[in-house]
Amino acid sequence: MKLNYAVVYERTPNNYGAYVPELPGCVATGKGWQEIQTTVREAIVFHIEGLIASGDPVPDPQMSVGDAMAYHVTSLSDAGESVPDLETTFGMAEVEITRPKTAEAS
Repeated sequence: MKLNYAVVYERTPNNYGAYVPELPGCVATGKGWQEIQTTVREAIVFHIEGLIASGDPVPDPQMSVGDAMAYHVTSLSDAGESVPDLETTFGMAEVEITRPKTAEAS
């Protein structure tokens, strides 16, 4: 199954960071733009595999890029922080997930 999650990317002086608002704790870093796009997809798959392994529900993606932008600004505001002087980009990351089949009654 293919899933598309909204992602917040930030460029720092030394690298890129990214997080997925709909998957709390799902973060990634990379040295360059291509690397961060790869590592955030890997982080999403790893995060979802962990949810599945622990029996937690996998949230279906619902955020748009606009929703991710609003979430990012609101979360900074709620934390009492000003908007940092970082290059922030928003996008979508598509991943392929295999959900386990449920046991069928015999």
